[in-house]
Amino acid sequence: MGTATVLSVVLVLAGVSQAANILFMSGVPSPSHYIWLRPLMYEMGRRGHNVTVLSADIEKQPPANVTYVHLENFYSTMYNTSMRQKLNFFDMANESPTKMLKLFDEFGLNLCEAAIKSEGLHFLLGYPTDFKFDLFLSDFMIGPCVPAIIMHRFKGVPYIPTTPYNAPSTAATVLGAYAYSGLVPNHVFDAPESMSFMQRVKNFYYDLYEMILHDTLMHPEADRIVRKLYPDAPPSNSFYKNVRLSLANINPIIQYKEPLMPNMIPVGGLQILPPKGLPEDLRKVVEGAKNGFILFSLGSNARSDLLGPERIRNILTAMERLPQYQFLWKFESDESKLPMAVPKNVFIRAWMPQNDLLAHPNVKLFITHSGLLSTQEAIWHGVPIIGFPVFADQFRNINYCVEAGIGKRLSIQHFQADELVQAVREVLGSDRYSARMKRISRLFRDQKETPLERAVWWCEWVLRNPDADLLQSRAMYMSWFQKYSYDVLTFYLAVILALVALAWKLLSIVKHSFLPSSTKSKVE
Repeated sequence: MGTATVLSVVLVLAGVSQAANILFMSGVPSPSHYIWLRPLMYEMGRRGHNVTVLSADIEKQPPANVTYVHLENFYSTMYNTSMRQKLNFFDMANESPTKMLKLFDEFGLNLCEAAIKSEGLHFLLGYPTDFKFDLFLSDFMIGPCVPAIIMHRFKGVPYIPTTPYNAPSTAATVLGAYAYSGLVPNHVFDAPESMSFMQRVKNFYYDLYEMILHDTLMHPEADRIVRKLYPDAPPSNSFYKNVRLSLANINPIIQYKEPLMPNMIPVGGLQILPPKGLPEDLRKVVEGAKNGFILFSLGSNARSDLLGPERIRNILTAMERLPQYQFLWKFESDESKLPMAVPKNVFIRAWMPQNDLLAHPNVKLFITHSGLLSTQEAIWHGVPIIGFPVFADQFRNINYCVEAGIGKRLSIQHFQADELVQAVREVLGSDRYSARMKRISRLFRDQKETPLERAVWWCEWVLRNPDADLLQSRAMYMSWFQKYSYDVLTFYLAVILALVALAWKLLSIVKHSFLPSSTKSKVE
């Protein structure tokens, strides 16, 4: 090998290993969103990069190279009285998709209003003027407003939007992808993959409504908020040109299939790490369960202690009627608030190490709200599911499980103890559900690298090639009206209507030219 070649290799390796300044923003005040992105934050820090995390959730003892900047008012904004009434998760199951879509946009705008009042954001914006970040990653669910503020302050920073929330159409369309209304249900629409004609009609409307809502509500309001800080800031959606690629919590093995742009990188299951040992109290319970244990958790937003006395009583009654199984229930309040005594076979804890419990060989079943992270972890570890979907993509997640034969769906709004007992007996009464789940688990795990390794490689690809925009689609710079050829269809429709009008006019002329002579001959 020549001297020049050796020198080239050394220079390339030096460029790859050079520490970069990376900014992560986990601004959605929901623990699951933070948990999904945290392994990537920590791994980038472990690899020697300087990682700054602007987050509603913080760690008291972060690992080396990771520094937190706290968005201290985000949880209080989400759970203030007026917003809490809108975000009553157990009532959301009754809301229309259009109302849900509008609520998501209002949620993002409320967080942006909170951000510009946050000491944490102002601390970040006060960094020295010559300081630069080499890469910026942000949860797409917060909307375009806060990222626009950051990208205006730190001009030219390459941007990677991330989405732990599957791949909502708005996240995919930022990269230029189509919203395939006939193929994939909108992320808030409760419909199966094989939609009926009327379901496709509705789904087309919801996708179109979401795009129009972004143009008429989200972006204009985001522009207004951004310009409170930076009056000279360009439109918030202009920063999409900084997008190099996106990391999405998707995997075609475990969800509905949809075409994606080449720079939408699937990292489904990013949060799934090797299991750790269980706390001593949990270890004794699960290892002492002769017939196995059942884990019951409704996630971090739809808290079990907010179910109400009647539903809690039905759940406890069902558990009591299944004494052969040990139940572990993530219940966030004190047992004294329960409407009945806790059965002997029920262990209650305010927090459960979900991934570690699902990895335990003694687990038999997972009763869940069907959140995406929970669904992925159950599939990864091969544990059948009973789902109580509450809102948004949870319906799509459990619908997939039902169609794949790996889970059963119940309604959180209207269920009795008998239904839960029957569902548990059905799922555990034969090997059908377990066998199918183990097969899909095997397929899900069979990857050339872990989702975390894939995410790291693509982040460092952007660091190595910060100006590389060759993966960007021309569709990123087109309006949705052009991208879907609605302008072309409008032109064709206008031509057809013009031809019809012309034909009608000619027919009228011909008719009137013959009508007088015909009438005259009749008179004679």
